[in-house]
Amino acid sequence: MTRRDRGFTLIELLAGMAILAVVSIMAVQALSGALFQRDVLTRSDDDAAGMVRALALLRHDLEAVVPVPLGEEDGEPTPVIEAGPQGFTLVRAGIGPQGTFGRVAWRLSASGVLTRQVWPDPQGAGDPGRAVTVLEGVSALSLTARGGEMPGEADPLTLPPGFELVLDQTRLGSLRLVVAR
Repeated sequence: MTRRDRGFTLIELLAGMAILAVVSIMAVQALSGALFQRDVLTRSDDDAAGMVRALALLRHDLEAVVPVPLGEEDGEPTPVIEAGPQGFTLVRAGIGPQGTFGRVAWRLSASGVLTRQVWPDPQGAGDPGRAVTVLEGVSALSLTARGGEMPGEADPLTLPPGFELVLDQTRLGSLRLVVAR
């Protein structure tokens, strides 16, 4: 029996281990890259799904606006939609008891959180629902009339034929929603 028939030499074993180590490092790098990409895509998908839910709620509320006055203490109705730089309040159908009218307030906080709050009574009486966070990372929110004027003090119950809502989100950019009534 010759010396060669007994097994591998130390040099051969070291070379085999070095090759195995290089292949293992390449496999770990590929796996960690795939896991990182999965995390990025999951986060992006969650952001997009949140934006879709927010836009669907906004569209639903704007399509359901009705010319029912919000009462004030002096008896004069306030406009059915009141828009400001940090959000808007509107009267819509289908949210009160037995599907009647209610009031919805969309607010943007200084920290970039967009919330929605619902009152079952269009006059604002009773307990309002709690403000629910709809979307985070919002830097701006604006609502304007399309094809007409927003309701004002002179004519608080006149609604325009449509609305344009612009929402700026930090990750997804600026999105515009146009709703025809």
